[in-house]
Amino acid sequence: MLLYNDDLRIAHKLKEWFYEICQSDKYSYQCRELAKWIQNAESSGIPEFEKCAATYRRWHKEIKNAFKYGYTNGPTEGFNNKIKVLKRISFGLKNFHRFRNRILHCTS
Repeated sequence: MLLYNDDLRIAHKLKEWFYEICQSDKYSYQCRELAKWIQNAESSGIPEFEKCAATYRRWHKEIKNAFKYGYTNGPTEGFNNKIKVLKRISFGLKNFHRFRNRILHCTS
């Protein structure tokens, strides 16, 4: 597939390169390569990657901090999502104490 479509080949290369940057343990490498990746994505000619690169350029400081410290809000977002799903399926539940206990039981 990659041999037949230039855009697909470029998109695959950019995706794999970004994964490589994220998986690296060296902060200096990540910072340097992220800047190169953004430049390449902006000049790729693929609108989706150009938009992504513009977003990464705006958030580059925060992205570098995520590389440096390794903290994310992923667990918090996961808990929030579980609670939202429970709210949807518990529609009409009148006892808040039971609802609270169900949240605590399902998220522990």
